[in-house]
Amino acid sequence: MTVKQKTLNDVAIIDGIGAFTGIEARVEICPAPVDHGPSFELIQDGAVIEIPVSVGNVIETENRTVLAKSEDSELQINFVEHVLGALHGMGVDNAVVRVNSVEIPLIDGSAMPFLMAIDKVGLREQDAERREIVIEKPVFIDDNALLMALPSDKLEITYYLDHPNDIVGKRVAHIEVTLENFRKRIGPSRTFIKAEKIQDLLVSGAVKHDDRAQVLIVHKDHTSAPLRFADEYCYHKMLDILGDMYLLGRRLRGHIIGIRSGHYQNRKLARKIAGEYLQE
Repeated sequence: MTVKQKTLNDVAIIDGIGAFTGIEARVEICPAPVDHGPSFELIQDGAVIEIPVSVGNVIETENRTVLAKSEDSELQINFVEHVLGALHGMGVDNAVVRVNSVEIPLIDGSAMPFLMAIDKVGLREQDAERREIVIEKPVFIDDNALLMALPSDKLEITYYLDHPNDIVGKRVAHIEVTLENFRKRIGPSRTFIKAEKIQDLLVSGAVKHDDRAQVLIVHKDHTSAPLRFADEYCYHKMLDILGDMYLLGRRLRGHIIGIRSGHYQNRKLARKIAGEYLQE
């Protein structure tokens, strides 16, 4: 069955304060034409700077994904993974994400704010067939953690998490990425961070906005807030995978399996898939 491309009916608006900048930011997710794919626009000093979504525009950083203008790395947008994960998970093929700050706000650490804003304006079909990357043979990344993409007739993710020294422990979850499952499990899953790590960020001054409701803080024997559902940790890792895989600019069809992997491995896998499937 042919699946049509989709974009938004209208502009979806999300407001929040950036954790690293402490600055109020406005995110506008705008409709885009057929075959446009996802892209970003940074609004700075009255100028509109286009930052295409591409594995070639990624700035390597720890614990988040950053896109920058290819010819000027100072023009960058941090924390793009949750909004890209929302677009990927909700089947939005074409959109322009405009932001007036160098940082997409975390808000509650999940994709729910973006999901709800998109649902508010709704989606519409476009007069063109969806362009997918269909995984036809295994693609592996084995780099202190394992991440792979295997052939499948649908988009599905399996994730194994191993935190031996805190309450997270060993967990595994599997899900097919449907709109219903994204709304119920992947989208609401929050960023989690070890207590000592967030303390280091605060002491160093890297975090300017100390709103701990923006993340789920993990201690040895408890968390800063109750889990929204079992295996929220694994599902958030899946959200990050969806966001980082959308750096390819097209929805995937395949089975992604992650074992203790994170953003670094996600981006390496995206680059490897791009090399296999997006070469002209």
